[in-house]
Amino acid sequence: MQERSTGLPARWRLSTNENEFGPAPSAVEAMVAAAQDAHRYPDCAHHSLRRSLARLHGVSEEAILVATGIDGLLAQVCRSLLHPDSPVVTTTGTYPTFAHFAEAAGAVVHTVDYHQDRADAEALADAARRHRAALVYLAEPDNPLGSALGADEVLRLADRLPESTVLVVDGAYTEYAATRPLDARDVMGRRLLWLRTFSKAHGLAGLRVGYCLYDRTTTAGLDRGLEHYAVGRLAETAARAALDDARHLDRTVALTTAGRTHYQAELAALGCRPLPSETNFVTFRIPGDPGRTGEVTNAMRQRGTYIRPVRIPGRPDLVRLTVGPPAQRAEVLGLLRDLL
Repeated sequence: MQERSTGLPARWRLSTNENEFGPAPSAVEAMVAAAQDAHRYPDCAHHSLRRSLARLHGVSEEAILVATGIDGLLAQVCRSLLHPDSPVVTTTGTYPTFAHFAEAAGAVVHTVDYHQDRADAEALADAARRHRAALVYLAEPDNPLGSALGADEVLRLADRLPESTVLVVDGAYTEYAATRPLDARDVMGRRLLWLRTFSKAHGLAGLRVGYCLYDRTTTAGLDRGLEHYAVGRLAETAARAALDDARHLDRTVALTTAGRTHYQAELAALGCRPLPSETNFVTFRIPGDPGRTGEVTNAMRQRGTYIRPVRIPGRPDLVRLTVGPPAQRAEVLGLLRDLL
């Protein structure tokens, strides 16, 4: 955590894209009730959660793999599908955990640049063909820029890849997307892994629950060496309850969308030129000399508000902050006005 590295306590931690509106009360209640069975192991294959997810997406349980959040899924993908010297392709500056696990598996990581603040699907496909990539990683919607390609462009990318290449789509922010996202029907029949999480829109980041939708007939071996009992009993219980509370999810997405629009308007008025976003965060430019980015983020940290500089080559002016409730936004915008 940034607080640990700086020694400065956080009043608002807006650097990790957590759900500032919190989990469904029903999920918390279910988890508390399940705590009396904490001495019991969970179902080693998470059948109940997979059954609920299969029903939600209209697929069989066999099309669902459960792990500890997106990071746990990325670790499993790289561990099961990569070998030493396997070529993989990703975007420079995107969510770094895929490259972290790919390198740990001995893979060779090739990168392409963003194009006009979006993932460059054409460049990813070209690089995959050039290097005969085993995997191509795409954060959709993107982290850290917040942009989305939409299902049509993602599927065109998938269909342009070599037959041996698997497209890994990190859908952590899918619930927030306005552009039509993938659905389970898009996955079937393709070498495409669609990773989802309960950490963002469902507000369960501390419990580490994620799942992958995939076609076992086209992508065999993904479950090789899968950790048993990966998701704990309380976490699985909370996730199942969260799935049943569609009203809370819809409310969270609506509040986040409204807050995102508010931030974008106010940041534009400050001369910060926010980027379009289909996530629960807004990425924007700190006006003036590029050195001001570090000055502003450090000054906000001193005041207890953590936002994150974006690490993209050639873009030292970008920072990212999570969307939260109105009172929080008012305080953050007040800080930015004072500093800018």
